[in-house]
Amino acid sequence: MKDLRATLIYTMCAALLVVSKEMLAFLPNVELVSFLLIIFALHFRLAGCIWISVLFSFIQTILYGVGTWTPMYFIVWTLLVCVVYVLRPILKSDIPCACFSGLFGLSFGLLFAIPYFLMSIQTGVAYYLRGIPYDLIHGIANFLLMLVLFNKVNQVLAKLASTYKL
Repeated sequence: MKDLRATLIYTMCAALLVVSKEMLAFLPNVELVSFLLIIFALHFRLAGCIWISVLFSFIQTILYGVGTWTPMYFIVWTLLVCVVYVLRPILKSDIPCACFSGLFGLSFGLLFAIPYFLMSIQTGVAYYLRGIPYDLIHGIANFLLMLVLFNKVNQVLAKLASTYKL
């Protein structure tokens, strides 16, 4: 029963990622997905966080179809969770988490340019340069969202994780 409860909570977290992304879709590169995955990785087990990121990526693929972004969604969101999990001892408060989240937002476009770099260096550079304004928005938005929301959401997630042993 305990594993079923954890699976249901993790699945609801993936649904929360989808809903939050769709609600903010009208704002270019402003999203709560990075924020929530970072917070989840600070409190939940690694396997649960990977489940959340993979399920979220799968649902996004169903909603938007398959494209060059599809494998990168599975890779980048799972990579984010794993990196945060490793950096847990450093990411204990709002400022370090905000800096990390902002840096992730700034590097998001570069990570997504990898398949284009594999096509050719010129294609990868063109893809990356074209997205720099959006990466700046993404980085600043991630930083500010983490700074504003971290303390309250962190408290709630800490209680949820300890109550249900996630």
